[in-house]
Amino acid sequence: MKRHLAALTVLLSGGALSAAPLENRFFTPYFDMGVSQGAYLPSSGDFFSGAHMNMNVGALAKITDKHSIFALYGLNFAGQAFRFQDTSEFDSKDLSHNFNFEYRWQVLDFLRLRPSAAYGMNYTRTAAGEIWGEGLYDSKSVGGGLAADYTFGMFDKDATLTANWIYRQIKFPNYTDIIREFQGTDSQAELAGGLKDQKLAEYGAMLSWNRIFARFRYNTINYDNERVVQSNGVYGAEKQKDSNIILSGGFSRNLWIFEASPELSYATHRSNQNFLLFQSVTDPSPVFAANFYDYNEMGIALPFFMNLTKKWALNLGLDWKRRSYSDREPRSGTNAFIAGEKQTNNFVIFTGGVRKKMNEVASMFLTYSQVVATSNNKFQRYLPTNYSGQSILLGFRLTY
Repeated sequence: MKRHLAALTVLLSGGALSAAPLENRFFTPYFDMGVSQGAYLPSSGDFFSGAHMNMNVGALAKITDKHSIFALYGLNFAGQAFRFQDTSEFDSKDLSHNFNFEYRWQVLDFLRLRPSAAYGMNYTRTAAGEIWGEGLYDSKSVGGGLAADYTFGMFDKDATLTANWIYRQIKFPNYTDIIREFQGTDSQAELAGGLKDQKLAEYGAMLSWNRIFARFRYNTINYDNERVVQSNGVYGAEKQKDSNIILSGGFSRNLWIFEASPELSYATHRSNQNFLLFQSVTDPSPVFAANFYDYNEMGIALPFFMNLTKKWALNLGLDWKRRSYSDREPRSGTNAFIAGEKQTNNFVIFTGGVRKKMNEVASMFLTYSQVVATSNNKFQRYLPTNYSGQSILLGFRLTY
């Protein structure tokens, strides 16, 4: 369940097309690419390495002074890496292709409308032997959206208020439920795939002024086939429904030789889905847990750069997340719920490194990171919840 939420994040990051190039020519290209290779040493387990890549290629075509079209293609690959607890394995890999088309209409000097259409494909590999294109969590999405930008003056500087709506229909053709297959409780047509098919609608607003921003997002996820498990251990007639609220804010400042862009975030996740804790696949009496997936999450990101010369800079950073589950009880090492407690996860990344600007559009970086993940959940047979690790990342970035 957590995997498909990660896929949605990738889809939504491209949906609003907020990374817009300059609009002072008839045809303006846009290119942004980052590639990196990392080496990871966890506190327990074997050393491993992982590659990462994100690339966005776009073009803005200005038809008239008030009408233009922006097309954007995004390619993202996330290889092996340390993960936030309860999300995915270190060895998992994700590959996504996203296509976005946006029509821009400058209705008035202070108002612009941006209807859009989007199509995306996301592929996953959760095991070394899994074949690309046959992953359990592979998905395809299609949809559209509408954004409106309102520009106004505030304290002698321009400010922009953006409101947007997006809609996605997301299909998971390979997803099924191993417990359902073993128990034979659903039709073969449903077990063949599509159990997690869903429709997502999101409403958002963002205010930006003087390199300061504040953003609000609210989305709902309605499942086509997945039903809610009941306390008697069977699936009822009610369909699963999830919702998320995300608040974030931050700013970017340069002072002398220093650069900083701190950001705060707060998110809530709510779901009517419950959970059955099986001690084994053949367990006849699983433990029922209501509202198992509800949580609140806080985050702080503190990237900091000190420019030694025009080309060389040192960087330090802190990234912290804390997830507190509303009703979920943590589990002991023997996979039993610990009564009277609520599960909490903490994930902290400390970074330090160097960056070299090769020219106006390209730069290289070398980053060392220390990760500390802690949780009062002690059951770690499938996903690690308490671990630490070190990593070294060498990367390259090109933007124009």
